[in-house]
Amino acid sequence: MKHLSALFSALVITAIVGLGIVVIGVSALTNTNTVALQNSPNSSLTATGPSGAGGTAASATPSTDAQQLQQQVNALQSQLNQADQALQQYQSLFMSLQQRGVIYVDGSGNIYLPQGESGELH
Repeated sequence: MKHLSALFSALVITAIVGLGIVVIGVSALTNTNTVALQNSPNSSLTATGPSGAGGTAASATPSTDAQQLQQQVNALQSQLNQADQALQQYQSLFMSLQQRGVIYVDGSGNIYLPQGESGELH
């Protein structure tokens, strides 16, 4: 009896979920309130018409876009190079502090400051 009620419950839940999917699908197919694609390659043609006589273009030319992207890439590469140089300087400082015994790093990556007898650094 328990198996029968579990099977019946599963069928009812599956039917409800399936009905919901069908209702959403039909609603999407019959929806007339749509928005044109904004990022399609031909968006400037759709905004102005095929002859271009409908106003200004929606986006810049592809070569201008490519130049802007290349400038952004160059700027980000420059920032990356600067960050890499700073990281190398920090690594060098860290290694020199470790070699001089100012700091100690154990196997798990914990950093310790050794306690000296006098509080002075050599």
